[in-house]
Amino acid sequence: MAVPEPADGTPPAATPRGGRNLPIAIGVGLGLAAVYLGSLVLEPVVFLVFVAVNIIVALYELDAAFARTKARPPTIVAAVATPVMLLGTYWWGVDVQVNVLYAALVVGFVMVLASHEVGHAVSRMAALALMLIWVVVAASSLGLLLNRPDGHWYVMAGTALTVTNDIGAYAFGRNFGRRKIAPAISPGKTWEGFAGAMVTTLVMAALVTTRTVPGVDLVPALVLAAAVVVAATLGDFAESLVKRDLGIKDLGGIFPGHGGVMDRIDALLFALPVTHLVLLAFGI
Repeated sequence: MAVPEPADGTPPAATPRGGRNLPIAIGVGLGLAAVYLGSLVLEPVVFLVFVAVNIIVALYELDAAFARTKARPPTIVAAVATPVMLLGTYWWGVDVQVNVLYAALVVGFVMVLASHEVGHAVSRMAALALMLIWVVVAASSLGLLLNRPDGHWYVMAGTALTVTNDIGAYAFGRNFGRRKIAPAISPGKTWEGFAGAMVTTLVMAALVTTRTVPGVDLVPALVLAAAVVVAATLGDFAESLVKRDLGIKDLGGIFPGHGGVMDRIDALLFALPVTHLVLLAFGI
């Protein structure tokens, strides 16, 4: 369908393929990466505070999306739990996850009870539980990774492998993608893209992860890479499923060319806990 010219005769601006301005998207992505890595190298607490701020933004993106339904959770509970859980897991370990999660659910239940909106109590508590487990608990895996000696290297490894997966899936899917994995949920995901992501990430792990991350030799690096690809793909599908159910394209628009915070961290929310578990399985 032809794009009509403006009345003054000025040629219409070119629309980026897929509706995305790629140069802006790349610039924003590089800027985010610089802040992410810079704060990580600078000081773990600074890094976790930066992450906590982004997670709180993501929670309120979900809150705005839930506004389309009757599932209006007490989002403030999840927001307050976020820095407590992220910093707590870094300082004191995995027990903080369980204790803060339990406390947040109890407080959330009390707030729902006090609101007297009993007609939607189940959906409101379910939405809060989804926020806490999908976003807050998953993000707190960063604290568990940082809790290790040289922990910043493990955060970098999990993040770098996730980014490599995204790049491989995009490149191979765009050029060779034919067979859809789950078109009803995410029509852009193809088996060719998944295979390309797996190969690209395995190569990255073999050539880079084994040479830069302390204690990670070839076998754990390859297992970690394969696990991250599967987890990151599931993370993408998880967010797509939520967006499909809510009838929205993006969960936010804070980052030009990237959507919202949730649109940027969906894969990491699955990949980082898996990174922790794989390292734990290998005694790292």
